[in-house]
Amino acid sequence: MKVRVCASVVVLLFASACGALLEPAAAVVNGQKITVEEVQRAVDDFKKSSEFKRLSQQGDEAAITRDFEQSYVSTLIRRAVLVPEAAELDIEVTDEEIQDQLEQIQGEFPSDSAFQEALKEQGLTLEQLELLIRDRALEEKLRAAVAEESAPSEDEMRAYYEDHLDDFEETETSHILVDSKSLAARLSRELRAAPKRDRADLFTRRAKQHSQDKSNKALGGALGFNPAGSFVPPFEEAADALQVGEISAPVKTRFGWHVIWVTGRQPAPFARVQEEVQAGLGAPSDEEVWDEWIRDAYEDAGVKVNPRYGEFNLETQQVEDVSARTVPGAEESPRGEAEPVPEPSLSAP
Repeated sequence: MKVRVCASVVVLLFASACGALLEPAAAVVNGQKITVEEVQRAVDDFKKSSEFKRLSQQGDEAAITRDFEQSYVSTLIRRAVLVPEAAELDIEVTDEEIQDQLEQIQGEFPSDSAFQEALKEQGLTLEQLELLIRDRALEEKLRAAVAEESAPSEDEMRAYYEDHLDDFEETETSHILVDSKSLAARLSRELRAAPKRDRADLFTRRAKQHSQDKSNKALGGALGFNPAGSFVPPFEEAADALQVGEISAPVKTRFGWHVIWVTGRQPAPFARVQEEVQAGLGAPSDEEVWDEWIRDAYEDAGVKVNPRYGEFNLETQQVEDVSARTVPGAEESPRGEAEPVPEPSLSAP
């Protein structure tokens, strides 16, 4: 009997301890509580803001409050996940960096009073804004570190680049755009017949005289070096068929009639095509690497959310109402047509 009583007491104590972990907390991350009081203070401040009043005129106040509450809890969870991860990687955001970002934001406003009024309208304190700035800067640094760690070495990428130079070829072109096929044909004949030494000067003069492409008319029709896929298919196919130095017959596109001159071909600089090289090696993109890393970080953090706020969705890393993912057709808000509440932000009007 004593053994059973002791065992029952242990079970009750364990259950009580688990309940105590979540009951006074909005969420638990890495065993640390995000308190209900902290969330409620933010909600109370938001409900006093002009932004809340504006949104309330367009939808249900309870739904707007709920959206803000869930968004704020999600923000606090993300902070609690990323800060220790950054510490492990010796990544930090300095006070000077925060101040620089803050000054940039303040510079968007005509005066300090206008800046303070914007804070008030958003229901934000200066301290909260600084924390949001720190969050963003920290995540940017983490993204860069994670991408660098997972990327192929530069030697591997340069070797692939050298072996596949044709895949990264860019073509240098100039063109004259007109609305008449007969004019395009006349220009093409004249330019083809011109001595090579005079062709560049003549093409420039004819482009300035006739071309309807205002974006490069003043440059003599020069389009510079561009990779495959930069232009509409008929233009690109015609340019691909030309040797360097050749001028096309009239080429029809939806913009009109073109006379195209291919003036050069070369591989794109390595620095400009590193992402393409990385993809060619079969390496995942930076975004794919980050998505996997952040998901693992959340899983390792053992995120638990107080059910009063909803349920944590690992895929979106957001706190959501259970019905938003389990009720058929719940893509539309079950709480009405209120305008979504954005994450806390601050920018000049």
